[in-house]
Amino acid sequence: MHDGDLEVIVRQIRSETSEVRSFVLELASGEPLPQFKAGAHVDVFPIPGLSRQYSLVNDAADCSQYVLGVKREPNSRGGSSAMHGNLQEGSRLRISRPKNNFALRENKGRNILLAGGIGVTPLLSMSQALFRRDADFHLHYFVRSNSEMAFRDLITGSEWSSRVNHHFGLVPPLLNDVLEEILRAPNADDLVYLCGPGPFMDVVRSCATSAGWTKDQIVLEHFSAEPPKLEAGADEFVVRLARRGVELIVPSDKSIIEVLREAGIEVQTSCEQGVCGTCVTPVLEGELLHNDLYLSDDEHEEGRLMTLCVSRCKSKLLILDI
Repeated sequence: MHDGDLEVIVRQIRSETSEVRSFVLELASGEPLPQFKAGAHVDVFPIPGLSRQYSLVNDAADCSQYVLGVKREPNSRGGSSAMHGNLQEGSRLRISRPKNNFALRENKGRNILLAGGIGVTPLLSMSQALFRRDADFHLHYFVRSNSEMAFRDLITGSEWSSRVNHHFGLVPPLLNDVLEEILRAPNADDLVYLCGPGPFMDVVRSCATSAGWTKDQIVLEHFSAEPPKLEAGADEFVVRLARRGVELIVPSDKSIIEVLREAGIEVQTSCEQGVCGTCVTPVLEGELLHNDLYLSDDEHEEGRLMTLCVSRCKSKLLILDI
């Protein structure tokens, strides 16, 4: 167990939809869990050797429990399958302390929350925090159908349910039309919070940019990403670990993380999709090919950091500060 990790008990598992389950976690001692701010997530270790990140759904004002929402993915790499298949009420589970890459900002303008599918989970916690703050906010929840709306009871039973709009089965170009109406006429102090599958977020960002929203006004978290497929025949490169004095060849069909693991060198990872930032590593030398969704455009341009799970090197030598 890593320093600071927590052992919790799964107090309740509930089927929110045919694909989504909620998990209520508590400390066995009954003491409050560590405090967090809306938009936070925890690393969850459902089985040995596997780590996945899930957003906290519940109100940050109540730390008696943590609530997670997990969608079972048909092409699961183990995380959602383990959560749905291995855990039962009463199971003990290891999690990290809360982390937050998607925090609410201070502003006096509108807060427009746009959720695509299971990407609603952090936005529910945000909605509760914004309501307590008496902020101007509205949550737009996009799902394929009414039956796939997770956390229905939480939303309909809330004091802020009138600030939620549900949008069912929308696809472009109708989706674009609806988004253009939602996002029209932004003011300088307005913010958009966005979370959901990549294609949904791409459409939202395109519509927001067309409507005049600046990059700084769009706060987002990637729910998931499709790791790039490595093709045989692409150039290999050498990765040198400066502090260890080790050099390894990274072939075209393996990631840097895979090569390091095979050499017995462990680097902490979580999503392994270039989304979470857990494996971000300082770079001393190399022309980088960034495939992640975590680092900013400026960080990509500077070339001093990279995600080892999905990014690669275009030059023949990559030197890492490891």
